[in-house]
Amino acid sequence: MKIKNVTIKNFRSLKDVEIDFDDITTFIGPNGAGKSTVLRALDWFFNGAKAGSLSEEDCSYGAVNTAIEVRVVFTELTATDRQALGKYVTTDMETFTAWKTRTPDGVETLSANAKGYAPFTEIRNTPNATAKRDAYKKLRASSPELDLPSANTGTAVDDAMTTWESTHPDQLENVPEVQTNFFGFNSNSKMSGLFDFVLVTADLRASEEAQDAKSTVIGRILERSIDRSTVDAEVAEIVESSRAEQQAIYDRAFGEQLGKITNELNRVVKGYTPGRSVSVRPADVELKAPRTTFQLSIVDGETETSIDRQGHGFQRTLLISALQMLAQSGTAGDEGAICLAIEEPELYQHPIQAQAFAKVLRTLTEDESNQIQVMYATHSPYFIEAQKFHQVRRLTRSSDIQPEVSIHAATLEEVKSRLNGIIKPSSVESQLDGTISNQLSIAVFADRVFLVEGTTECAVFYGLGDREGVGSLEAAGISIVPVSGKMNIPLAHAILSTLGVPVYAMFDADLGFEDRASSAGKSSEKIEEERKGHISSNRKLLRYFGYPEADFPMEKVGNQVAILEDHLEDHLHKNWPSWTASLQELETSTGISARKNQEAYRTVTLRSEGPVPPVFQAVLQAVQVRA
Repeated sequence: MKIKNVTIKNFRSLKDVEIDFDDITTFIGPNGAGKSTVLRALDWFFNGAKAGSLSEEDCSYGAVNTAIEVRVVFTELTATDRQALGKYVTTDMETFTAWKTRTPDGVETLSANAKGYAPFTEIRNTPNATAKRDAYKKLRASSPELDLPSANTGTAVDDAMTTWESTHPDQLENVPEVQTNFFGFNSNSKMSGLFDFVLVTADLRASEEAQDAKSTVIGRILERSIDRSTVDAEVAEIVESSRAEQQAIYDRAFGEQLGKITNELNRVVKGYTPGRSVSVRPADVELKAPRTTFQLSIVDGETETSIDRQGHGFQRTLLISALQMLAQSGTAGDEGAICLAIEEPELYQHPIQAQAFAKVLRTLTEDESNQIQVMYATHSPYFIEAQKFHQVRRLTRSSDIQPEVSIHAATLEEVKSRLNGIIKPSSVESQLDGTISNQLSIAVFADRVFLVEGTTECAVFYGLGDREGVGSLEAAGISIVPVSGKMNIPLAHAILSTLGVPVYAMFDADLGFEDRASSAGKSSEKIEEERKGHISSNRKLLRYFGYPEADFPMEKVGNQVAILEDHLEDHLHKNWPSWTASLQELETSTGISARKNQEAYRTVTLRSEGPVPPVFQAVLQAVQVRA
């Protein structure tokens, strides 16, 4: 069993959102967008009181008269799941839906879809046996074709409806059944052992999770790895024997004395109350056999210390290691599932450790023999793989007085559809596996993205931004992303824009390619082949951005894309002479070639005198304003 879909209503910053889940689901977005709120809503759904009771402050922007609701749809139901859930999952059901609600008066109810006859729902929800019997009698009278048997008690009515449903499966449908004890994911109920949800918050202390308790990470590992029953039984026998021996000592030491006191006391009592007597004896010894518990400490050389005396980094490493072991040691039951929800998994971690952790958990989820699901709320690109962009959920928040959170996701099918007629569907995956994947993992975190062909454009425009204040583009949340060739622009643009990232792009039409090809000594056949390639690429790019097609389009700065007639360096040499002079001075002073050197181009752009070419100023403005 795994989570397929979640709907959250009126919970903190989430007014009404619906989220699809994968084996790994990565939540990204700016601070305050609601990434952690999603995880905490699920923690309330699964763990209830352990996660803490909700209050009116948890309602979205003071909507205290509206219920808080979290609905979860499960998929990949196993035979064990179906057997445990019974009527809630019949053989024809591919999913199972359950939800938790907090009403405005503070009452929390747990519900699940069961297969049933819809008219019976109102009868089952009646407040008492008399009302149930009357409602059933009314249905019998109004619908004689149902051939319902008579029933004179509430229990008889329930039995009659259940029997009727079992013999009329073709008339059943999904109906909500409300029970306050349905879930109990961590107790003896229908969901116990089927699905285990573990939330690791950013402020979770490893010292707390290292305690041997039922709800802690270490406690869960020990519970699944160690059978304490035999030892606990033996200890219980020792305790009982000790209790009996202690009682015998009391009897031997005090028996005679207490016997005398009893006789004397009864002699006096009988004078006042005939027929009754008293007894004085040693009180029964109360000894309770303790449950076997374990203690975790840290050994550093010859020194052993408690976990809370370690640094934050080591504590987080220990917690992550325990989570990994928890996932590897087995799931919630013999065939149950475990879901790890981790807030800021990169916290306190060395980058290499963070990468290793992300890889291990991804490997665990990709193993079909495991029933493991993982979700992150992260700011780190280490927990995103561009090839798996469909696993990203990007949250954005409007700037209204009562802002609304939106969830953005992109599927491979959606991206291929946007690229129809531009890139062959079979080529999309291969392009993702190329150099574009190295850039997308960072680009998805940007507030705005500027897509360019290569590192030259990237360096020059970062340098132009520096002229307004060093690092000004980065400070504005703008990321310039080189995609290694203009025909990679549509794919990157399609993915980012589908994820809700504002995107601006720029490419050059390579009008001067023929002169460069001739200077390089290329044959006429090669030049003609190159011409066809440029024409094809230019037309596809214009088609993608909705412009009239042309072999070699003219220079243009539009709302979505800027087009240069020829490559950037040619434009710099022709329109910004001081830039070329500054580059030559840098090469002379350093004694190295600065051609295509990204840092050199950024420095030269910052230091060059003279007016910046108008087209570059227009592009920079478009990136900052329209992107």
